[in-house]
Amino acid sequence: MSLQEYRDKGQISGITFTILSELIKRKKEKDKWNGRETAAGLALIICVGIIVSYVFFSHPGMLGSMHDLKALIGRPLSLAYVALCVALILLFTYCHGEREDAEDDYDELREEIIERTDELWMNDEPDTNGDTDRFHILSLLKKKFDINLFYK
Repeated sequence: MSLQEYRDKGQISGITFTILSELIKRKKEKDKWNGRETAAGLALIICVGIIVSYVFFSHPGMLGSMHDLKALIGRPLSLAYVALCVALILLFTYCHGEREDAEDDYDELREEIIERTDELWMNDEPDTNGDTDRFHILSLLKKKFDINLFYK
């Protein structure tokens, strides 16, 4: 059963449905930026690894002086890799900031929902098994979206 079906049956109020839908949206946004941050970090690690391998294994004799190192970095291929690394550092930093913002937004709404449980689940009566609509919906959110609203 989905949240929409719970709302259509009158088991949750419109405001509860709206808040839970917003929470799901924020969780997806958080996960999206987490994936992007991971991909940017992995690309950065690979790029830096290629540069380090190139410098240390292909040209070990050029590390003896700063002039030789400057000449090595001044090559077009090396310069392109360094520029790529700088771009990846900027991308990773941007994705990290966006992920933190999305995570803060998600956690803030999640904690507010947990704190306002009594207001959001006013008609919370047990069914024949002793479970409430709230329990079924929170279990659905945990199973389907990995959103835990049982405790902070």
